[in-house]
Amino acid sequence: MKQGGVGVFICHCGDNISGTVDIEAVKRAMEHEGVECVEDFPYMCSIAGQALIRERAGALGLDRIVVAACSPGVHERTFQACASEAGINPHLVDIANIREQCSWVPGENQAGRAIDIVRSSLYAVRQKKPLDKAAVSVRKSVLVIGGGISGITASLALARHGIKVFLAEKDTTIGGNMVRIGKVFSPDRLTEECALCSLAPLMGEVARNNRISIMTQSQVTDLRGHPGDFRVTVETGPVFIDPEKCVSCGKCSAACSIQVPDEWNAGLSNRKAAYKPFAQAVPGTYSIDPGACKKCGKCVRSCDVKAIDLGRKAKKKTLRVGAIIVATGHREMDPSAKHELGYGKFPDVLTQTELARVLAINGPTKGRLEVPSTGKRPRRIVMVQCVGSRDEKPGSIPYCSKVCCMTALKHAHYISEHFPGTEVYICYTDIRAPGTYENYYRDVQKKGVKFIRGRVGEILNSDGLLVRVEDTLGNGPLELETDMVVLSCALEPSEGTLGAAKALGIGLSPELFVREKHPKLDPATTTSRGIFVCGTAQGAKDITESIIQARAAASKASELVSARSLAVEPKFAVIDPERCTKCGICLKLCPYGAPYVNGKVTIDPLSCIGLGGCISRCPEHAITMPSCSDEELFARIDGCLGSGANIVAFLDENISYVAADNAGVNRISYPDGVRIIKVPSIMRLEAKHLIYALESGAAGIFLGDGTVNSANGAVRANVSKRVGELKQAVTASGLHPERITYYEAYLPHFRGLAARLNQFSADLESSRTLGRPDQASGISS
Repeated sequence: MKQGGVGVFICHCGDNISGTVDIEAVKRAMEHEGVECVEDFPYMCSIAGQALIRERAGALGLDRIVVAACSPGVHERTFQACASEAGINPHLVDIANIREQCSWVPGENQAGRAIDIVRSSLYAVRQKKPLDKAAVSVRKSVLVIGGGISGITASLALARHGIKVFLAEKDTTIGGNMVRIGKVFSPDRLTEECALCSLAPLMGEVARNNRISIMTQSQVTDLRGHPGDFRVTVETGPVFIDPEKCVSCGKCSAACSIQVPDEWNAGLSNRKAAYKPFAQAVPGTYSIDPGACKKCGKCVRSCDVKAIDLGRKAKKKTLRVGAIIVATGHREMDPSAKHELGYGKFPDVLTQTELARVLAINGPTKGRLEVPSTGKRPRRIVMVQCVGSRDEKPGSIPYCSKVCCMTALKHAHYISEHFPGTEVYICYTDIRAPGTYENYYRDVQKKGVKFIRGRVGEILNSDGLLVRVEDTLGNGPLELETDMVVLSCALEPSEGTLGAAKALGIGLSPELFVREKHPKLDPATTTSRGIFVCGTAQGAKDITESIIQARAAASKASELVSARSLAVEPKFAVIDPERCTKCGICLKLCPYGAPYVNGKVTIDPLSCIGLGGCISRCPEHAITMPSCSDEELFARIDGCLGSGANIVAFLDENISYVAADNAGVNRISYPDGVRIIKVPSIMRLEAKHLIYALESGAAGIFLGDGTVNSANGAVRANVSKRVGELKQAVTASGLHPERITYYEAYLPHFRGLAARLNQFSADLESSRTLGRPDQASGISS
């Protein structure tokens, strides 16, 4: 098909671009490149600017365009939609980033840099081919992992929309952490209410809903497939009591002689190995703890309905679902390592969760407030805030756990109301009671609860407990004699969260909670398509926030699975069946299982995330990536090397490229000679691309990649290995490998990216002045 004309459209962005870049110089340079038109406009993204693009495209018969404006992360979709309206394939649009990566980067050659950036886009768009989205069918079902309040809320919301739900819970009942907290508080009514009274009706509704299949004692172990059609392996059991036969008579528990700590009472009481966690448990059948059972057979002999078989093994089942929601909750940090606080050493030092169970009517003391060592009512209780949180020390976490202050206030308020005569002190760093919670905080103060601003340094056992704390508001060091100490501990990711992240290959935050794709613009969506997150699996939050996010996750999942088909952007690799010999290398190499055999080797477009590592490994050169072809990469290199350019920086599109944008937003300088080329990942690059850039005039190659920070261990290993292979291949070609440097990028560390670019440029210049033009002391990671 004959190629039509190319139009170049330059945005002033008010004076964000035109204030530092000579627009007329850029226009003159592009006019010499044989384009059909070069236009500029104050705001190209505006309705008038888009109308200009459509008008010129129609009048001149343009079939591809370059828009020189802000980062593609801002308005690429806007201009692709505009191109579609003008009859141009949206993938024949290229965005030249002359704002974040030119005009906002301090320098002395802004016009030259802008010309190179626009020319690079122009050369590349001429090599682009029209692409169409792929479409895949979608299964109308969702797997929800975790049966706490978030998982329950998400499951019910989906079921009400007619969607089949599989609810997988690792414990023997749904309910999660909310069952353990005893009381919830109302900032409006200034009172506390039974948590289980609020939760039990929802648990019952889940049990009655025929669109929800509850799978207790179950964990996800593997994931295959793609959004719209995931194949999830779930391991259940071993389940020794058949739930279909069990009539909940309790004879098995009565016959059982084994006692173990009861996790539902925070280990403050014991339960049998054959047990029902609590009266309102869902499912309501009895279970046998496989880790505690000695298989003595007493329970088997006691069961009249023959529901018990102690020889059962764990079973695996494959579910086919269109989407997944992770609602695996949190755990309270174990404060035993904080030796100065005496937890685990002194029986009267408890955590807030343990105090919640003590105060609960179905707890170990039936709601009576008692000192564990004496069984008497305490005269004084000291609560210690921020245990293990907001702390940079080893064994602690730097973030605020958000709920600890309100939990302490709730318990202090309840004790003041129901156990008058018991003094409560709260030693705090800052009391965090946002919004209407401030009313509750004031009411707690009115009850006579005493607040001391200061960190507790030590807890001693001397005829009772002695708390040493420094009052930072003026009273200096204090010693408080008390009967009980309650530690407000940090919230950590649960074991289920870590296990689900590993099995599903989703990204984690530095604190090991599930990372959202974008915390502002795309909450509840994980870094893996089709997988969503809610509740404290994503981070510390209260019940209200958890419910809101669960409904958001359910909404996102519903959007996906309610469609008949799912459109996929054409950013995936494809295999030429004429060249493919079915050697299987790509099958073993891909960490996401995108290639599969169905008579021939095919790449699943939804499973492929477009890293491109399979392209260089294919011995028959049968794999290509149409959205980032060799021809396009060579063209970008040709276009960017000019006007003083001496470093070609290949940056992965999701992390490194965005970090470079952030450097511009913050007006952080790096050398004028740096020219950035966006790639899916440096895994896409082959030695021929680097050699071509060096032989075409680049003094050095900068490789920046944040893919290495993926939760997928295979991705990290592959990126590191790829860097070494590229250096070896460049060496074999006769070029010095230290003309290549690699930087492991992190999105928040944009200053580090700029600093490394500056250092690399200085190293290249040092080698040049020393008469070694083919050497540079690049830093390899």
